Amino acid sequence: MPPCHGTYALVFTAKQRKRIVIGKIGTLNIQPGFYVYVGSAFGPGGLKARIGHHRKSAGRPHWHIDYLSEYLPPAEVWYTRDTAHREHQWSEILVGSQRAYVPLPGFGSSDCHCISHLYFFSSRPSANYFRRKIHAGIGNHARILHKKFLDKI
Repeated sequence: MPPCHGTYALVFTAKQRKRIVIGKIGTLNIQPGFYVYVGSAFGPGGLKARIGHHRKSAGRPHWHIDYLSEYLPPAEVWYTRDTAHREHQWSEILVGSQRAYVPLPGFGSSDCHCISHLYFFSSRPSANYFRRKIHAGIGNHARILHKKFLDKI
């Protein structure tokens, strides 16, 4: 992963049911399928630091996603090195997908007006489909890259 700034979407694979308490926001009822979380990395270390954080145990959870990644390691990431904050636009694209379901309103979006930054899909979401929707719906968007976590960042 590059140490530059950008927006990312983590894809998690859930194989069994589980109930996870997500801080003060509530309980997330995990079901088998795929979860996509949208975030941004504009702090020190950029994408490399933020995604690296999500790939290891947080110890003491800070963000909503830390609670989820404690139980489900991310399987892949879609990201852009775009210098514009795109997480809200990406979230709108996902919530508008006919296949997406919002499993816990307010997840990852307590500092914005999005309904959520976490989406559930019963079948694997396609990075190529997502990329096409983003580029068709958002003008002047940088290229979206895709990485499966089969190796270290």
